[in-house]
Amino acid sequence: MKYRSSFLARAALAACLAVPATVAIAPQAVFAASPPPADAPLTLSKLAVTGNAKVSSADIMAAVPFHVGDTVTQNQIMDGLHSVMGVYQNDKVNAKFGQSLKFIGKKVEVTWVVSDEEAVTAAPAAALVVESIKFEGNKQVSAADLTAATKLREGSEVTQDTYAADQAAIVALYKKKGIGVKVSSGATQPHGDNRVDITYTLQEQG
Repeated sequence: MKYRSSFLARAALAACLAVPATVAIAPQAVFAASPPPADAPLTLSKLAVTGNAKVSSADIMAAVPFHVGDTVTQNQIMDGLHSVMGVYQNDKVNAKFGQSLKFIGKKVEVTWVVSDEEAVTAAPAAALVVESIKFEGNKQVSAADLTAATKLREGSEVTQDTYAADQAAIVALYKKKGIGVKVSSGATQPHGDNRVDITYTLQEQG
């Protein structure tokens, strides 16, 4: 059984999620082609950071565990962004982060956009709320059973924790039924506000 959580790495998500202490994140993936799986090996052909005024690019890059030319996955790229966020948290610098991924064959170009000039007292971003939830690829488990096993509903506030908890609940349901599953997911904001459409893609095994 395999489980892949990709709320940040694969979501085309423009709103801000609150991160503990002084950091907020606004991930935004830009795909030149259909994105590969989150664990697919890719050659890092570009790694850039822009908009950072209070923390130097050298300090940011020093925290990243990979470099141009290395083989990385989307999950590792997100881990790298988390490392950058840690630099800001340690320095107690308020910031927001955006991520752009561009896939070209088996290569990926990564740009992190940092905004670190907001006052610490800036108003928090509006919470993300569920507009719709859709399940795809489920043939052995009904959408009704999947809905019953999860907690997010239309109008629910979405956080990293609630999103991950529902993915874990889906895996647990399949395990209970003796069915292997690989779960991937995406969250989009096509409405131009804080409403999120969530899609879970299930690859049933056996």
